[in-house]
Order: sequence, then structure tokens, then C-alpha cells
Amino acid sequence: MLKRMLLAALTLALLLVGVGATSAQEVFPQNTITVVGFGTAYGEPDVAYVELGVELVEEDLSQAFNATAENMNAIIAALEELGIARADMQTTGVNIYPEDRYDQSGMMASRVYRVRNTVRVTVRDISTIDQVISAGVEAGANTIYNLSYGIDDPTELENDARVDAVEDARLRAQRLADALGLTVGDPVIVSEVLNNSFPYPYGRGGGGEMMEMAAQPVLPGQLSVSLQVQITFALVAAS
Repeated sequence: MLKRMLLAALTLALLLVGVGATSAQEVFPQNTITVVGFGTAYGEPDVAYVELGVELVEEDLSQAFNATAENMNAIIAALEELGIARADMQTTGVNIYPEDRYDQSGMMASRVYRVRNTVRVTVRDISTIDQVISAGVEAGANTIYNLSYGIDDPTELENDARVDAVEDARLRAQRLADALGLTVGDPVIVSEVLNNSFPYPYGRGGGGEMMEMAAQPVLPGQLSVSLQVQITFALVAAS
């Protein structure tokens, strides 16, 4: 009985090894080489995003809530005067935080309420981003968060990065093949990973009354689209 069980287990193990070997050959056929190629394309951003907010602290919750709403309505109106569509403004948060304040003896002396309202603005003419920020501050915004840039349609940059990645992959494959005395043939398996890189965050927070101030210099710089491809090439004997 024990002998039969061992024989059955050995047979099953051999079958599993055979299946694993077959699967590996299906994924990576024989006489091939697999490499990863990298490509990056750069372009100027054509859209900007910024969060403008109002944050007020008062002992009277109703007063803080109403004043925050009034300031935010003024900000929205100022942005609309600059040509920002309502569809490009999205509220990202309306928050109320009660805060207890204590005296030196550790006893609660008073309670205040911190009310915050924040709107995310999409600016489709990035040359006006400084005007958008200034208009928001002048209308009552006292917090600025997450200024960033993007490319509305990165398709062209993706295509450029893709071509570079394929060329890089073939060059890497040929260098390996040269070391083996072989030649790179046609691609057998191709896959890609896209990575849009849109950095340049900018943030500023504060509170209290906003004073008259000059427009802040804002530079969009450049953005990049990075892409990597994994390609399995056939290998042939060098002629």
C-alpha cells in the first residue's frame, strides 16, 4: 500500500514538473532573449491644477461657517471672471474641526471651530495661472495647495517614448547577442508599461486676513512621459 502511494506521488510530481516546463516554454520560447527597453519623451505642459481654499477659526460655529461660504463664493465668482468654467472647479473638501483650548491649569478654557472649504481648479491656459492664484487670494483664499502641471493629451509623447523604448530594447538585445556570438531576429513577445511623470507640486497654507501682495512667479518647466517595454526576441546564428 505504501509503495503504491509513493509511486502515485512520484508520478504526480513528474506530471507537475512537465506542466511547469511546458508553461515556461510557452511564455519564453526556446532560442530567444528577453530584454527591457526604456524610453522617455519631454514636452511642455498645457494644463495646470491648483487647490484654493478658505480656512477660518471662530468661537461661533455659525459665524465661521457663513464667513467661509461667503469667501468661497467670492473666490468662485473671481475665477469665473477670469474665464474659468464651473466644470473646471471641483470642491475637494468642506470640513469643520472643533478645537478645545486649555488654560495653564489644564482646564478647558474655550472651544473654537475651524472651518475649511477647498476647491480644485483646472486651468487650461497655463499662462494665466499666476492671475488665477492672485485673483483667488484677493477674493479671500488663504490656503493654496497642490499646484501641479499636466499634459491634457499625452498621446504624441507616449508614441515618441514608445519608439525610443523599442530601439533601446533592440540595442540591449543585440549587445547581449553579440556577446553570445548570435544575432537578434524578430520580436516574439512584446509588453509595455507606461509611466506619466508630472511633478512640480507647489503648496502654501496659512490663515487669517490676507494682505495685498504681488503676484507669485510660477514656472511650468517641462514634463516627461516614460515608457518601458519588455520584448522577447528570437535568436539566430550569426552569419
